Amino acid sequence: MRTIAKGILTGLFLILTIGFVFGQKGVEDGSKYGQGADSISCIKNFSIYRSNARQNNYDNITQEAWKLVYTECPKASQYIYIDGVNMVKIAIKKEEDAAQKEILIDSMMRIYDKRIKYFNRRGSILGRKGVDFITSSEKTVENMQEGYEILKESISLEKYNSRAPQLLTFFQASNSLFQAGAIEAGDVVADFGTVMEIADYVILKGTNKREKANVIRAKPSIEQIFEDGGAANCDDLVPYYANKFNETPEDIEFLKKATDLLKSTKCTDSEIYFNMAVKLNIMEPTADLAYELAKRINKEDKLNEAVVYYKQAIELQEDDLQKAKYYLELGDVTRRIGDYSQSRTYALKSIELDATSGYPYLLIGNIYAASSKSCSEEEFEQKAVYWAAVDQFAKAKSVDPELADDANKFIDAYKPHFPDNETIFFYNYKQGDSYTVGCWINEKTTVRAR
Repeated sequence: MRTIAKGILTGLFLILTIGFVFGQKGVEDGSKYGQGADSISCIKNFSIYRSNARQNNYDNITQEAWKLVYTECPKASQYIYIDGVNMVKIAIKKEEDAAQKEILIDSMMRIYDKRIKYFNRRGSILGRKGVDFITSSEKTVENMQEGYEILKESISLEKYNSRAPQLLTFFQASNSLFQAGAIEAGDVVADFGTVMEIADYVILKGTNKREKANVIRAKPSIEQIFEDGGAANCDDLVPYYANKFNETPEDIEFLKKATDLLKSTKCTDSEIYFNMAVKLNIMEPTADLAYELAKRINKEDKLNEAVVYYKQAIELQEDDLQKAKYYLELGDVTRRIGDYSQSRTYALKSIELDATSGYPYLLIGNIYAASSKSCSEEEFEQKAVYWAAVDQFAKAKSVDPELADDANKFIDAYKPHFPDNETIFFYNYKQGDSYTVGCWINEKTTVRAR
């Protein structure tokens, strides 16, 4: 395969930065090739350069033929500009002189501009132009800013037709400008939102399988740049998403994206995150989301609201171990409400789903202990409740030995509340006798003295 010798193209593309004195004969009459001899010349030179370019042969003959077509019949084909950019890229890679490289890059930009002039497709071509400019240029703030603006316009025009390289390069430029102090964190957040909206749309609804695959590969890199860049802070993210939520409160894809990002950046304590999560849970409820809302409301001691979300999470959850966890926490919320009987019911459901956990027994033991005064007006019967409570703590550590320390602490705390021997004798019992605790507990236990 033949290649270009170093420096061959520099002189050719130097002409592009000066401008052409030759008439653009094809375009003068609105035709592709012009008329008469000019038409024959354009067709001949187009054929010469294209046949060579298809074989990656960019020798002097190819370059001269291309130059004539580029200057005299610019509407002949878009390949004029595609091949022209390819030739300049090769020259840029080989050029070691910084000043000459800048001239070549400027030439490449002019080729892109001329393609837009004659073939439109401004958004798409600007995307290619911006990527090539950033990739080829020295990484100065000024160059990054110029490439950033080119890609920003491209993405604005192309929207969901934007390609993965444009999205990734645009956001890399955004992050670089932020690091250099040229733009604010809020600008990066907005850029991230724009890029991710497009990426998510392409992944979910795109019909071009190849482009979808490219976006899927690019998306983790974009997310990593954002997370590592320092712009993803709650002070900037929260107001940005608050405004977006007010604008599009019914946009489910936005809600998913926004809540995921706020979660990944640990901004879940914000009111806007909660409001969006509530809205998303209404539109597309899941066990995980309902559980997350239940936990948050639980921490805020809004117990009755928490119960609603815990029940929803249980209904939507298919995994028994997760459901057991939800029942256990629901039982604790119900205990704090004061509905001890219902609390025990939830704890027992947790045991049914996960027989290896001792936590439900700890919960039941504490429910029993908390019920002591309300179960009877008789002191002996009140104290007898602690026998049932301690039984549950003993079950907890037998089922789960890792809970032995916790269980023993509860046992040590409640044993002193047992009746003494004298009281036991007075009620016609002796240690070791069977005893049924009354009221709602209705639990058989063993008589013991403190």
